[in-house]
Amino acid sequence: MSDAGSIFEKLEKSPADWSLRILAIEHKIRSGDIFAARQLVREDPSTDPVPPEIQVRLHKLLTKGVSESESLAPEEPVPEEKPIPLDPVPPRQEEVEVAVESSVFRQEQPGGGLEALMEETAIETPPAETPAKQRPDAPEIRFEKAIKRWREYDGNLILVENESPVLPARPSAAPERISSVSLAILVHAIVFFLIGLVAISVPRPKPPQLVVSVVHEKQTELITPRITKPTPEIKPAAAAAQAIDVIASVEGSTFSIPDVDNSDNTFVASMLPGVQPVGNGMNFFTEATKSSDVNFFGISGSGRKIVFIIDATPQMLVDEKGGMTAYNNVKEEVGIMLANLNRATHFNVLIYQGKRLIAFRPELVPGLPSNLRYAIEWLEPLNRDYEQLGLPRSYGESLVVSDHEELPLQAADVAHYTKAIQKAMEWQASAIFCITSGYGRMQRSLTPEMKEELEKNPPTPGTPGTINPAEKKAWDNAVAKTRQWLQEENAARREKGISPKVVVNFTSFVTQRTGVSPPRRTGGTPASGMPSLPRVTPEDVEDHVKELVDLHYKEPGLEEPSVHMVFFLGEDERIRNEEDHFRRLTRKNRGKLKVLRGLAALENVTGG
Repeated sequence: MSDAGSIFEKLEKSPADWSLRILAIEHKIRSGDIFAARQLVREDPSTDPVPPEIQVRLHKLLTKGVSESESLAPEEPVPEEKPIPLDPVPPRQEEVEVAVESSVFRQEQPGGGLEALMEETAIETPPAETPAKQRPDAPEIRFEKAIKRWREYDGNLILVENESPVLPARPSAAPERISSVSLAILVHAIVFFLIGLVAISVPRPKPPQLVVSVVHEKQTELITPRITKPTPEIKPAAAAAQAIDVIASVEGSTFSIPDVDNSDNTFVASMLPGVQPVGNGMNFFTEATKSSDVNFFGISGSGRKIVFIIDATPQMLVDEKGGMTAYNNVKEEVGIMLANLNRATHFNVLIYQGKRLIAFRPELVPGLPSNLRYAIEWLEPLNRDYEQLGLPRSYGESLVVSDHEELPLQAADVAHYTKAIQKAMEWQASAIFCITSGYGRMQRSLTPEMKEELEKNPPTPGTPGTINPAEKKAWDNAVAKTRQWLQEENAARREKGISPKVVVNFTSFVTQRTGVSPPRRTGGTPASGMPSLPRVTPEDVEDHVKELVDLHYKEPGLEEPSVHMVFFLGEDERIRNEEDHFRRLTRKNRGKLKVLRGLAALENVTGG
């Protein structure tokens, strides 16, 4: 066998050659690297099934190891040895009779003539006292007789009917009967179990007696309250800690019975243990289990329909905020929140960058363990690749929001967290939690009136002007130096295990590093006749959200949602009026605002 280097070189050229892959696996096992050997098994590029002999060999290698003598390397062919003829043993009388009967049927098979004559010759029983070399059934004599009889054969072979043919025994059908019975029992058991899960609504019968539960507590004055709502649910752990006496009465009593609101007289009875009141719904969840409590980066909230909104822009990954490490912490904290949701709580996750808005699922989904696990796995690759920051196309098509005349902003103009909040309210979410890097600027588009005016009076295009060659050359040199510095900086960070530096605006970064400003065009003329479009203000966003609440909650008669915002800033980042905008937005929508600065502020904010 060749050395290890040549084996792996050949395997790299021919990865589908199992003979080379087996040799490489044997080498890794001999060197004690069982993990590398298993990796070689998984790296097989072929889509065809692995041959059985290879599977057996792999199992033996990975479980028992390999000895020096074992290998699947090609071996030199061994010359075939001719068998040594032995003195035949005379057949028994029963074998002779079976051979004679079967020789009749062999005439119909190809080559049946010579085989039949040789078989007939072979079944002649010689006398026992004849010497072995002179016995007529010796191989040489038997072969000569067969040749002689074949040459003398004139084709008149007589077929004799077998008077007592041996028929094969009929196989027993007992295993099939047992298998069918087992299958029938299993099917009946499954059907019986499923029937037990079906809830049946039956009216509660009037009790024949008065049952009063008295809890042993301190002696207090007897008060007869008027109960207008069902009593809170007592958990088993709390109920088991108190002793209860049950008093029964079948006749009239002077005991003052409290007034009880008995508007709901429906119970659920099933084959499962226990009977549960279900209120107005027909399910196994109470109002308490439909709602989930959430600790969103220090903000406490709850809801039955929860939407998480995450900013996916590169502004979330700058060094001042902790880089890619801080963003990974954000995703981990959201994963903790998702894992703590109740099964009956419906949820969804939205990630945004500019006007691109991607959802985990097209609609809200229940908090089943599978949905929660898929949501966490869906978030994991976001902003982990330095070469592909932001919201890549691989995450799917961007969502669209609806246009309404009552809304201050057009659907085509809405972007950033404003678009995400609108989509969550279109889903009629009861609680919205959003973490953002700051206020996102939005530009209004042309109104129908403006478009009609432009068609009547087309604008005059301008001229671009020229660029000073010296300024362009200086700018190109500054860009090249900045790129070189950034490559060296990120290489040094990789060696130290630090996340790379994220640059949001490269033009501004070049000016910051080198002091060189980008060249400007001179001598051009501006375009004329174009209407000036006002920008969207923070107040416009607040009015837009207010109208969304009226449209999707107040008009259908639903409870208004709560909107919670987390403003994620750099440690020394300066803000102007953005914090006031977020404070007004959350206060007007039953929510809370929290400002986090840098990586240190993200340390275990949920207490998980």
